[in-house]
Amino acid sequence: MKVIELQKKEKHSKPKAEVDEIIRKMRKEDEKLVKGQFEFTEAEGGFFKFSYRIYPGDSIQTFELIHGEICTIPIGLVKHLNGCKKKIARYSGIEQAQTGAIKPPRQYETISRVRFVPYEFLEKKAVWQ
Repeated sequence: MKVIELQKKEKHSKPKAEVDEIIRKMRKEDEKLVKGQFEFTEAEGGFFKFSYRIYPGDSIQTFELIHGEICTIPIGLVKHLNGCKKKIARYSGIEQAQTGAIKPPRQYETISRVRFVPYEFLEKKAVWQ
């Protein structure tokens, strides 16, 4: 006979007022507008349409950005776009058996799907060239 006893972990959380203050500061920082160029690295020349909401209580916004477009968007959205990556498995150096299960890859390469470059970096790049 086997007996397994599960216990609920203690929840350590901050007071609601402190959490609300942290969210208010984050929201204020994320609402700052940034002008820059959008690049859709997966499909150059195409458009990228997505819905976005980060904070509870906000409305859901749908964005449609075109590759090469210069636009002004909130910095919170810039952080989100620059964090969109996909993993690609690399099977180099792994010998697969002719029968049986396929061995999983040992290496993954992460590639950025989309990118938003702030305009201030574009201006510096133009000065250097």
